[in-house]
Amino acid sequence: MNSMILLNAMEHIDERYILSAQNRLGYFTEAAKSRARPVKRLFTVALAATLALLCTLAAAMAVSPEFREAVISLFQLGEVEQVPDVPESGYEVKQVTIGGQVSAQYVRTDGYWQSDGETLLRQWDNGKDRYWDLIDGQLVEVGTDPRETVARLRWGDVDFTITLHTFVYKGLLYTVDAAGNYSELGDGLGDNLLSIAPDRLGSRTDVVVLRGASYANGEHRWSWICDLETGEVQDVLAGCGIEELAFQHVQFAEDLKHAIVRAGDGFMGTPYLVDLENKICTPLGQLMGLEVGSDVGSYEVFFSGDHTVVLEMPPVWRPEPTSVWTYHIPSGMVTPTVTDETGLLDIFTASSEFTHLATKRDEDGHLIIIDLSDGKRVKLEGVTFPTDQRFLIANASHTKLLWAEWNEDSYDRLGVIDLETGEFTAFEREGLDPRLNENFSWLGDDRVVTTINLHTGEEYVPGEEEYYLCVYEF
Repeated sequence: MNSMILLNAMEHIDERYILSAQNRLGYFTEAAKSRARPVKRLFTVALAATLALLCTLAAAMAVSPEFREAVISLFQLGEVEQVPDVPESGYEVKQVTIGGQVSAQYVRTDGYWQSDGETLLRQWDNGKDRYWDLIDGQLVEVGTDPRETVARLRWGDVDFTITLHTFVYKGLLYTVDAAGNYSELGDGLGDNLLSIAPDRLGSRTDVVVLRGASYANGEHRWSWICDLETGEVQDVLAGCGIEELAFQHVQFAEDLKHAIVRAGDGFMGTPYLVDLENKICTPLGQLMGLEVGSDVGSYEVFFSGDHTVVLEMPPVWRPEPTSVWTYHIPSGMVTPTVTDETGLLDIFTASSEFTHLATKRDEDGHLIIIDLSDGKRVKLEGVTFPTDQRFLIANASHTKLLWAEWNEDSYDRLGVIDLETGEFTAFEREGLDPRLNENFSWLGDDRVVTTINLHTGEEYVPGEEEYYLCVYEF
């Protein structure tokens, strides 16, 4: 890049990216010093300034769609999937390979089955969850010997004894019988409507979040951390200054050093960033230099990793243009990543968790994937979306996207977009038309499962559910 090209490029860089890069590099601090410098020092500063200029340009190219937009091209497998006929008996696994690249397994199941959206297949069996994996063409039940943890806590005037049954599989924590074990009645805070339920804390397997909810006489919520080895319950929010606020919801960073709390009046309340180590609660808007809260409009906020907060305002599900900022907790750096974008849609995981990814459709019908944490964009080439007959679901690690496209009552194409390798592999599908009530999900980070209801359109009879599971490995 010669100097003229560099200068021409610099003219088009949004000023906010230049300021952000200069601040990150400490340029303002150095420039403010007025004392005399030796020639060698001046040369060093000049070199640093040149590097800062190049870093600024690189940052702008990474963030601004005017400079760089990565492209992922669709690779359509030449072979069309022919979904095998449903066998008469259950649990017989059929295996094929599609286009010499995607392995597919098909199994008929009795009872209510679905993917947990992450690693396992879940079977609902007489009020109890049973978990299965498909290994070497066989359904294998896992989690049959869960660990038992007994925890005790007091909320208001009610004492809780909570029995947790958990197991770990492929690095993920699972709770068993969550629907039946974790509600207790009391006439304290909740007027017989007080309950506590467990929730996974990201990828951690040593603790669970216990979430309390009461809906009588106004909504009350609180959250605790339970150590699964000892049963010790820790009230990490105590003493942080949110006790007197109308508490609505809390998100914990995995390292348990910070939390995002929604509290106060209004539909969404005001977001607070809580320093759990130093017991400091600060309105997020105050930290970011923005007005945030129900009184000034709707918003969405969540963690991207342990140290970065992503703020959407208004949320992408609103029709107004959306802007997105990130707040880096250790440095206090506020970075705008999206400015006044319309037509954005959040990408969720199968468990409806927020990711840092969103999509929009450009004027030519191509789908653009936007990383809200840094503004980088990826354009899907080779496929257009003239209608909304498609959807995307992220895997648990947010590295791959499940993509499906349908026409009327059947799903015509299925594929996976790998955001790390830049591969987009898909195939057409035939058979079992129409595929009504077909659900798609992830089975781990590399497998996709569809669950086809074999009694679609019939009168529902409890206990007589049957499904056809199609599992694909890309």
